[in-house]
Order: sequence, then C-alpha cells, then structure tokens
Amino acid sequence: MKFIRLESKNDKYFDETMKIYECSFPIFEQRLLKDQDEVFERKDYHADIICEDDTLIGLLFYWKYDFKDEEFVYIEHLAISPELRGKNYGSKILTEFCKENPNTIIEIDEPVDEVSIKRLKFYSNLGFKLQQFHHIHPPYRKGFDGHSLKIMSFGRDLLDEEYNKFNEFLKYTVMKYSEVK
Repeated sequence: MKFIRLESKNDKYFDETMKIYECSFPIFEQRLLKDQDEVFERKDYHADIICEDDTLIGLLFYWKYDFKDEEFVYIEHLAISPELRGKNYGSKILTEFCKENPNTIIEIDEPVDEVSIKRLKFYSNLGFKLQQFHHIHPPYRKGFDGHSLKIMSFGRDLLDEEYNKFNEFLKYTVMKYSEVK
C-alpha cells in the first residue's frame, strides 16, 4: 500500500477520490468542492489516498496540529472504495498510520445501533479508546445542525485540556473550510 498526498483538484486521482468521499459520508459531513479546493492550501491538512499498484483503495483526510510540544492528528475522513470494503484495508491503513501518528483522534457516531456498535468495536480492536466528552461536530453545510459524535483516541485517554484544544482546532480551523464557516 502506498499513501499519496493530493495537493489539488487537478491531481490524477482527485475525481475518483471524491466519488468515494461522496458515497461514504452524509451530505452534512461533506465539504463543498470549492471548500475542498481551498483547504489544499493548508500545510497542516493532508488529503491522502491509498493505492495498491494503480488501484485506488481509499482516502484518509487528516489534520496535524501541535499542543504543548506534541503533535496531534485528527482524522477527519477515512473511507474505503465501496467495492473493496470488507477486505481488511481499513485495519491495515489505520495500523500503519497510527504507528507514525500515535496521538490520533477520530470521531464516530454514538454507539446506539448495530452499525455504530460494530464501528466502535472495529476502532477499539485497533487500539482506539472511547472518550466520555460531550462532543458536537458542526455541520459542513448550511441547513443542518451540528451532530453528536463520540471521540476516540489512539492508545490512551485524552486529558480535558487535550480534548479542549482539539475541539477548538476543529471549530476554528477545520470548519473554516465549510459552507457554514
């Protein structure tokens, strides 16, 4: 597997990547194309694709930020190409990624139904720990409300101040590249 950073909407895999993105996330969790194009200018934003040979496996969009001399990573979007789901690619990608990025934070839906409970188990089996913070993710699109998500962090619990820094980074940096701004 090879991680390749997209740097603009003109990159070879951009259109195919956006098709995966659009079919993998609800509309209120998706950036508009113009916002996606703008966020490419940020050095702390990474829009990586994962390829095997010439096949696009999936996408991993994430942010890096510093807090108290430590680098943290927030995985904003992770998706596997629909025809390749269930083949362990998600596990392989996250295992490799977290070796290099131990302070990784993700968000998941509240574990209330079969699908969300299965997702919690998937991330837990990879070493992510469910956090107990009350967390509302702002919408990317107008006409939607923020939605309640659970925070998970890789390998350890977050301190209150680490969560607060993440939440501030999310609201004032990440969401600057959304229709809601």
